[in-house]
Amino acid sequence: MCKQDLIFEKNMLKRQTGILCLLGWKLAVAGAETRLIMQTLDRLCAHFGLDKPEVILTRSVIWVETHKGHLKSCAQRRIQNFGINMSCVSELNLLVLEVLQGKIEDLGEFANRINAIGPLHYGQWKLTFIEAVASLCFAFLNGGDLKVCTAALIGGFILMAVRFCLIAKGYFAPFAFIASAFCGCTATLLVSKYGIAASADEMRLAIMATTLLLVPGYPYMNGFLDVFKGYLETGIYRLVNSVVLTMSAGIGLFGALWIMGAFAYVS
Repeated sequence: MCKQDLIFEKNMLKRQTGILCLLGWKLAVAGAETRLIMQTLDRLCAHFGLDKPEVILTRSVIWVETHKGHLKSCAQRRIQNFGINMSCVSELNLLVLEVLQGKIEDLGEFANRINAIGPLHYGQWKLTFIEAVASLCFAFLNGGDLKVCTAALIGGFILMAVRFCLIAKGYFAPFAFIASAFCGCTATLLVSKYGIAASADEMRLAIMATTLLLVPGYPYMNGFLDVFKGYLETGIYRLVNSVVLTMSAGIGLFGALWIMGAFAYVS
């Protein structure tokens, strides 16, 4: 191999590695489980004619090392947070299928398509209203009447409004969960106790429907999947993070009950 061909191969391997790292990072921040990320990168490496890559995925970084013969290239990206956006994950998977089927061959186009995929935004207040309606549905499905559903709707709306406002201002997620649980449950207690004169059973149901909005179900599921499939580091992180968020919501709830003097009323 002449010098020019060697330089070309090195540059090509570097570009491919950078794109693989970009794709893995994009999947990670969108909430894809670790096994899906690893399998996707393995399939793309095989498609590019590369050896199986070395991939390290942690809470804070993704590191990819690729090999082609005696050539080697590395790339890494910082991960701010594991989010939840299945729309991004689905679009990225469809894009990878296009590459594997030969519909996209240019690396520049592939990278641009990856960068162009972004999360869907529904608007803060629209999403707050949707979550509030979900709280109402929780109450209704558990046997709540119109009074209980109304209290859950109001409490859920205030809870999610406080949560989104605090997250948008850059506060840590555990603090946002504590504050939103406190404000939402306080609103539910006030409406239940003084607005609709609810019984103890009705108050318990309204509070339950409100606080269910803060249960991090998807991170729990991803954490267990990662642990069961052997990716202990990321799985344990997801589980610990979920437990911390659940405890934060519990602190806010008990704080609201204590301030309102409602422990005896709902126990």
